Formats: sequence, C-alpha cells, structure tokens
Amino acid sequence: MPLTLITGPANAAKAGAVLDRLRAAIARDSVLVVPTAADAAHYARELAGAGLVFGADVTTFPRLMRDIARTAGVRGRPLGRLARERVVRAAIRDAELRQLAASAAGPGFADALGELFTELQRSLASPGRFGAAVRAWREAGTAPPHAGELAALYSAYHRRLEALGAVDADGLARAALDQLREAWDGRPVLLYGFDDLTPAQMDFVETLVRHTDTEVTVALSYEPGRAALAGSAATFELLKPLAREHVALDARSEHYAASARRALHHLERGLFEPEPAQVPPNGAVRLLEAGGERAEAELVGASVLELLRDGMAPEDIAVLVRSGADLFAQVLGSYGIPVARDRRTPFAHTRLGTGVLAFARAALGGAANDVVTWLRTPGKLTDASADRLEVAVRRHEARTARDARFWWQKLGKPDLTELDELAAAAEAGVAPFLNALLAEAEAIWTAPHVRRADVLDAGAEADARAARELRTAVKELIRLEEQDPVLAGEPKELLDALASTEVRETAPVEDGMPGVLLADPLAIRARRFRALLLCGLQEGELPQRPQPEPFLDDGARAALAIASGLVLPRHESTLPRERSLFYACVSRPEEALFLSFRSSDEEGGPQQPSPFLDDVRALFTDELWEGRGRRLLAEITWPPAEAPTPHELRRSQAAKGDAPDPAPLGAPADAEVLRVLAARDRESARGLETFATCPVKWLVEHLLKPEPVDADPLPMRRGSLAHEVLERTLSRLEQHTGSAKLTPASLPAALGELHAAIGELQTASRTTAGKAAARALEVDLERYIRHEAATGAGWEPTQLEWSFDDYMLDGVAVSGRVDRVDLQGDRAIVRDYKGRTVHAGARWAQDGRIQAALYALAVRERLGVEIAGALYQPIGTADQRPRGVVRDDVPGRYVNGDVSDGATLEARLQDSRAIAAQAAADLRAGRIKPCPDRCGYQGGCAHPGICRS
Repeated sequence: MPLTLITGPANAAKAGAVLDRLRAAIARDSVLVVPTAADAAHYARELAGAGLVFGADVTTFPRLMRDIARTAGVRGRPLGRLARERVVRAAIRDAELRQLAASAAGPGFADALGELFTELQRSLASPGRFGAAVRAWREAGTAPPHAGELAALYSAYHRRLEALGAVDADGLARAALDQLREAWDGRPVLLYGFDDLTPAQMDFVETLVRHTDTEVTVALSYEPGRAALAGSAATFELLKPLAREHVALDARSEHYAASARRALHHLERGLFEPEPAQVPPNGAVRLLEAGGERAEAELVGASVLELLRDGMAPEDIAVLVRSGADLFAQVLGSYGIPVARDRRTPFAHTRLGTGVLAFARAALGGAANDVVTWLRTPGKLTDASADRLEVAVRRHEARTARDARFWWQKLGKPDLTELDELAAAAEAGVAPFLNALLAEAEAIWTAPHVRRADVLDAGAEADARAARELRTAVKELIRLEEQDPVLAGEPKELLDALASTEVRETAPVEDGMPGVLLADPLAIRARRFRALLLCGLQEGELPQRPQPEPFLDDGARAALAIASGLVLPRHESTLPRERSLFYACVSRPEEALFLSFRSSDEEGGPQQPSPFLDDVRALFTDELWEGRGRRLLAEITWPPAEAPTPHELRRSQAAKGDAPDPAPLGAPADAEVLRVLAARDRESARGLETFATCPVKWLVEHLLKPEPVDADPLPMRRGSLAHEVLERTLSRLEQHTGSAKLTPASLPAALGELHAAIGELQTASRTTAGKAAARALEVDLERYIRHEAATGAGWEPTQLEWSFDDYMLDGVAVSGRVDRVDLQGDRAIVRDYKGRTVHAGARWAQDGRIQAALYALAVRERLGVEIAGALYQPIGTADQRPRGVVRDDVPGRYVNGDVSDGATLEARLQDSRAIAAQAAADLRAGRIKPCPDRCGYQGGCAHPGICRS
C-alpha cells in the first residue's frame, strides 16, 4: 500500500497530523515509531492522557526490529556489547594483516573496527556484498592498499558469529528485515521525529510499502529550499516516489506563548536564510556569554533559577549540552535546582565498580592503593580501618598489594585471604574468577542492608544498578567462554571488558519527572518545552568539526560508490546535519530560548563562538547582543544584586566588604589546658627552641602533634638518612683504623666507609626513587667529608648520636640527642647536622635558635668538658663551613663572625640558657602567642590556618 508522507518545517503540527492518523487507526493496533526511548515514553503518556491506553504501541526502531525477529522466529542468540567486542578482537586475530598489522596493535583499533562493522550492517552490506564491492573497487584501480584487509576482517567477524550461532544487534535487525514480508501482520506504522532515515529504516519503509498492504505514514521535517532542513533533502527524495499522498504542512505559530510568538516564530522562519529581516528579541531569545566552563554553568544555573522564580515548573525547562554535563549537574544541584538526567557511566567509574576492580587488581599482583580502594568501598568495612591503612601505606611508601597486606596485619587486622582466593579462582578459569568477583560485589553492596528492609538511598540505588550490570556482563562473558574459551581472554582482558560496561546511574528520564531536563541535543528533537537553554555554542562543538572515519574517509567512500554502487554514510560533510540539529533545538521552546557560549577558556585563552550565533544575531536587533548576560573569568563572585542564591550573595558581600582579618590565636584561658601546661616538667631541646621561635608553632608541632598522612618530606628524610650514614661511616672508621678523625690521612678510608654505607642503603631501598635519593645523598656527604678532612679542626669524634634526658633547667628536665661531640683533651666541640639552613651564633638570641647551645651546656655538665664550640653543620650546600660559635684557638676554617673568644662564647651560651628558661616558664604559664616574623622558613607563619596571624 503506498506511503503517506507528511512534511513541513518545525512546529507545522506534524505531530498532530500523525496522532490524528494514529487515533483513526486505533482499532488496528497501530505502531508509532520514534527516535529515542525518551520520545517513546513522552508520546505514550500523551496518548494515555487522551484516553488511548490500548490499541497503539509506541516504540523505537531497534525495539521494533527485536519484536519482528522474535515473531519471525529468527534464529541466533543476540550478542551483547561485551561479547561483540570480544568477537571483533578475535576476528582481528583470525585475519592475516599486513597493511593494518601495525595499527591493529593499537588500543583503539578494535573499537574503531567495530564501528565500521556497524556502519556496514546498517547500510545493508553483507560480507559477500562488501567483498564484491571491494573487488570491483580494486579493479577500478582507486582502492587503498588496506581495502582487501577490511573485507577479510568483516568476513572473519561474521564467520565467528556463525560459529557461535549468534547475531549482533544490527545483524538481528537485518534478519528481521529479511523476514518482514511474512512476519508483519498488517498493523499501520507511523514514523515521527526522524530528521533522516538510515538505510535499514529506509528498507523497512520500502518493504512495507512495496510488498505488504500496510498503511505507512512518515513525518519528516522538510521544506523545499530551506538551508536549515537541507539535511533531510536526501531522505525526502528517496521517499517521494513511494508516496501515494504527500501532505505538505505550512508553518504555524499558535503554539508559541503570546509574548514570545513574534521572536521565536521569526527565528524558526528566518534561520540560515539570506538577508533576513530583523525584529526585537523581546526577551524571548537571550544570549549568555561566559568565561570558562564553570562560569557558563553558573550563568545557566542563574537563568534557570530566574525562570523557576517566575513560576515555570522544572519539568518545563531543558538544558542541552554536548559535553561537560557532569559539571552542569553539579552546579545546578548546588543552586538547589532539581535535575532529571539519564546518566550512563562506565562500571569502572561507579563507586562499586571502582572497589571491585581494585579488589581484582590487588589479587592479581596490583598496587598497594588497590587494596586501600577496595577496603574503602562503601559496605566493605564498618570502621575507619581503611583510612588507617592508607596512612600506613602513604607514610611508608608501600608500593605493592603485598606491602599493603603487611601493614594491614601490622594494624592488628586478619590477613586478607579473599585476595588469595580470587587469585586461585583466576588460575582455575574464567567462570570461577568472574563468579568470585561477582560474589564479592554482591557481598559489598548488600552488607549494609541485610535484614533491614531498607529503602535504598541514591548511593545504594546506584550500587544496585552497578551490581545488576555486573551480573549481566559476567553471565555474558561466561556464556561466551563456554562456547569458545579463546574469546573470553585472560583475567586482565576480562577486567578491561567489565570496566567499560555501561551502568545507568539514574532512573530513566520520563515526562513529568520533577526536574530540569539535562540532556544531549539529539535527545529532544521530537518534544517541546516552555524554556530551553542550549549551551556550549563553540566552534568545533556545535557545529562539530568533521571527523574522518579512520578506515575509509569520504573520498574513499565516494570512490567505492562509483566503482561498486555501495553507498556508505559520509562523515566529513557535517554542516547540513549540524544545521538541522541546531534548527531543531531552537524551534523546541515555546516561551524562552537561551543560547550560551564561552568567550574564553578556564585559563583565559580566547575561544571562538559558534558561527550559528551570527546567524541568530542577523535575525534580531542589537538589543539581543547588548542585553546578553555575562559572567567572565575575572568575576570570582556575582554582583550582590545578581547573586542567584543566598550562599552566592554572602560570598559577594564578603568579597566587597572591608571586614578585618580574624584575630590571631589568643593565649589559652581554659583552666584544664593551663593545668596540663603547668604540669609539664620535661621538654626537648628542640621543643624549647621551637617555643622560643614561635609558641604557636610549638603548640601545633609538639603538643597537638597532628599525625601526618604522607611520608616525611624529602628534606626530613634526607636529614635522617644523613645522620644514619654519617654515624655508620665514623663508627666503622674508628673500628677499622682506631680513630674517627677526619683528616687528609684518613680521607680514603673514610670515603670507603661512606660508599659502603650508601651501598647498603641503596640495597635496602625498595624504590627507584629511594635509590636515586641515596645516590644524591652520597654526593653531598662525600663533599662534606672532603671539606672537613681538609679544613676541619681534626678533633676526635668520641660521641655519635649521644642522648641525654636529665639536664635540669629551672625545674624542667631537658632532653636531646647530640649528633656529634668532638674532643681534644678536655675540650669539646658540639656539632648538629642540618640540611641547608644554619644559624650564625651572633643571631642565636635574636632568632631564638638555642638548640646547639643547650646541647653544649648538657655536654659540659654531663661529660665534664670545656666547650670550645657549638656548631650547626650544613649538608648539601655549596658553602660547607659550619655556623654557630667557636673559640678563636680552635683550628679550622669558619665564618669570621662566628669566631670569638672564650668570654663571648660563654655569654652566648648563657644567653641561650636564659632564653630556654624563659621559654620553659612561659610554656608552663600558658603564655602562647604568635611570632609570624620568625615562625616559618625565611619568615612567615608556618600554620596560618590555626594561628591566623
């Protein structure tokens, strides 16, 4: 039965004409075919609202093909996406490749090849037809060298499918079309919302029209001569000879709101037309200019809030984005805007998938962080053990899963035998491995809800969806392995396949959902909204840049069509399709249209707006551009009058206000705190120096002692290693030579001991970075030893890492560890190793640097010697001279200002003792105040978040 073809521009009441025909044929169980599942839900609700609950089936083309295949008894098990990917990879291994051999080793080759196979099947090209076309192409002399290998790959893919007794989704549709004449039961068919038809959809329409008595109606957005609808011209010309009746509808404007009718109708009629007239936008069409993606999302969010405050319902608003939907969802949510979004994400990016895949990697010899990630998965543990394990892993720089298990047991936890069990299951085969992985996923996400009859919150519901997709994928892979073990692959390949499995994280979006629709522009072509915000109008995004197909570019496809008659879709001529998409989007709103673009990126680099914006501006007066909303990169906050939310208003007011900085941390006043401080009777020399430098720094680092999460900073670790290596070097030098003096005569032996100690350190190090750090330290220490052997005092190091803990200072016991004490008779030099920061003795009192002086006083009292010097020895600087204070009768090379007579040395020691005594008294009295001028390195506050100074 001939075709009824309904054409017209957007908003020409094509939907009404289709639905009228649907109602007229309601007794014959008509079928309405629409582009997307969301469109199907929309029209099913519309029909139900009109009382047409029975007698009409609203569906999509893929679902219709599955129904026809089932009715026709098409043989072959449908193949899921994961299984199809494995079959494509097997076909690549089956084919003998030369031209494509290097490319086939790349990670994206199989995915790109699968896309080409999809195009071929949707173009109704069987392996035989494609092979014949390639042969004709090669005979014509215009085929590229790899064309024959593409045909071989396509044939290998279908041979694999036949061996499995399976078909993929497009093969199922092809089989259904082959059986369409006999399988179709005569129900009327109506197609609505399509901009054009694929070859398979065209074959469906043509078969019904030419070979059955089915009434077929196709509604197409098309108007002769319109540039905006040129993308539909080819489909119209193919359908026109089949049409018994062609209903050409005129443009209509009554569905627009009265206040917006003139502007929006003018936009629909004049878009992309030459020399259009100009009308005022009248607030119905607005432009939004943003500096960066976040500013664009915030500007859109503010516009949506404005619409909501004017009384528009959230479900009447659509925000369309091609990229960056996650950012828009985050910003809209932070503004308190309900969002309806059909979000799909890879299993690896869900919280359950992240944990389960980390569990598998850890069992197969993965990293320490994999164990932490697995244990932190919500539902796995009920306490903070995973946090403590992460601290241990980071502090000790654990690298492997075995290291993480060691530190887990150090925390007093039982060994993680689940990892061993999964590793054994991987050795046993694909099914045991996948079933064990699935069991762990089920145990994790269900554990918090067992026997509780919980109503799942959003997070738990997302876990349930992820677990459902994992079950489906596991069954699919196990079934594939049962049919052909080679197809399933190794455990790593299985994990890669599971990681890419798509999970629907939110419920399917349906009409009436209480939220602003956040969607791709392709998702709304058959629906209307009161307000629509089209975002990301950038050059290269809308319109998209042409993307050549990697195997056959448009030139090759044209040559193939000329040589063989096989016509494949073109990829590089995108402008007509992009114009049609833009036209479809701007014709969907009834009251307000917002067009958003970015004039710069997040770094301030200029960005080129879409040329489609110029086409829109040509339709309206300058009011459109001059009245555009703007939020540029430099605008950190909103102007107070424009702040969209109370939170943003507070930020605006805070930014514009001149409120004084918060007061610095005051001295403690709580009686219990003062009691604790007064009871302290033991301090380290380093602690007293810290207090003398800055009491607040002492409070943080010596009393509060926050436990660090990361490993010690490199300078601290270098310092510890330098102490250890120097102690080992000098101790062994004394053992082997009878003296630890560093002199020109002992230099070779000292360097030999140094290199031996560094070698031991490198051997003990687990990481390449640790070995490199040891090598760098070796260079610094060798330079120091050479310097001291040539210019040092030549005294005997008798005490290495000497500790004391009972030097009394005004009722406070002072403790410490002296790096080195050098003796010459009854005289001693105290040395304290430092990194790059050393302190001149003349500034000890001024800067509060009293640690070396306290060491000297303790050495004099406990060892009964005379102090000849107290020195800070730098390690790793170009100038190796020690700093501090030293008597003028001590041999060696020193900074002139540090050399003094005995009286000056004693005065500086006593000054330091007085400073330490005062620090101890202030500490116990709770006299804690900030000293930011000497707190941090080279001045500045070391802990501004606490001190606020």
